[in-house]
Amino acid sequence: MLQAKDLLHDPFLLLMSDHLFEPQTAKRLLHQSISHDEAILAVDRKIHTVFDLEDATKVRLDGQHIVDIGKGIAFYDALDTGMFLCGPVIFEALESAKTNGNCSLSDGMRKLARQRKFRAFDIGTAHWQDVDTPETLAYAEAIFDKHFRDNPVSGRFARV
Repeated sequence: MLQAKDLLHDPFLLLMSDHLFEPQTAKRLLHQSISHDEAILAVDRKIHTVFDLEDATKVRLDGQHIVDIGKGIAFYDALDTGMFLCGPVIFEALESAKTNGNCSLSDGMRKLARQRKFRAFDIGTAHWQDVDTPETLAYAEAIFDKHFRDNPVSGRFARV
């Protein structure tokens, strides 16, 4: 992601390449007001509906502010869907989070969280799925196929 820092000067949508989303979720996120010095994460509060909770990245909230994010946090009230609306400040956060020349996206986001510059956007009833295995792909296809069969005007899911 840091390779793009000289190319992106306005807020941008960042999507995890191994996640499936409803296109409407991205459209709704893009309509959120954001400044250049913050980031917004689409979160799912429907924790009990997630197929592989152990692998999910957890999020702890304080109102609409994200105060912690990571796979191993003990207390959480939402899950990271892998869809972010980022201001260019994310590049500074990633650079400052480097240890031995490396950092993760979550490391950078935790930096923003400590500054209260990381907000949550609740996806409500929308569907998403992290697709890491053949089993998670089969689960996602079944869920999305049923959803779009029951709601034909909502379109197909986006595989990004």
